[in-house]
Amino acid sequence: MNKSVETSTPSVGPRWMRLLHSSGILAIIMGIIWVMVAYMALALYRFNLPTTTPGFLQLFSQHQILAASTWSLWIVADIVLVPVTIALYVILKPVSKNLALCGAVLTLAFCVYDPLVSELQSLRLVGYSQAYIAATTESAKASVIANATGIVNALPFMTFISYFLSIGPLLFAIAMLRSNSFRQGTAVFGVVTNMMAVIGAFNAIGVNSLIVGLFFIVSVPTVALWFILVGGQMLRHFPKATSTTRGSAPKQT
Repeated sequence: MNKSVETSTPSVGPRWMRLLHSSGILAIIMGIIWVMVAYMALALYRFNLPTTTPGFLQLFSQHQILAASTWSLWIVADIVLVPVTIALYVILKPVSKNLALCGAVLTLAFCVYDPLVSELQSLRLVGYSQAYIAATTESAKASVIANATGIVNALPFMTFISYFLSIGPLLFAIAMLRSNSFRQGTAVFGVVTNMMAVIGAFNAIGVNSLIVGLFFIVSVPTVALWFILVGGQMLRHFPKATSTTRGSAPKQT
């Protein structure tokens, strides 16, 4: 039996329609940024994450532009995700209020935590790497290492939290299974990819497993692809408001 449009697609006014349409564009842009930063991060680490504070500082000092650009773009993507999250809540609330609300809360928590903690601290390491290279004495270098060590030690847990908060988009994807605004294949793909991100999060805190490690590496670009698909379907179901939808009455003859 087919799902009714009335129970799966929200009835929204012109202002919400413009938000939903714009958020579709933003979801595509964010997905593209995620693909870019995933590639940039792999290029930076080359599958070999440093294990010591001097190792991080030396690596970042050698690739300062790449490192700073990677985390700066992550912050941009986190900001772009905010209106996308609001739009997904509006779309999915009619089909599952609880899933939509929990998904929105957890995704917004990611939008706050990731830039203010994970990415900001990573950018601080880039700054410390500059000071480390500029230091002319061993005592000066030791001071920089001491200041940076706290961030390096916290990086695994910070990364774990960022990845684990993929539970938010995962709940959105589960709600999409009941929504006519999104294809079933897109919803299933979202469940799989975001579940991969949640499982892959444990790689950051030392869970050594081939599957967990693989999920950790591929989850960002695959979730990015999912957001691109979501954005495209939002544009299809919520087209740009016309003069009529904005409330202008047709001319009378």
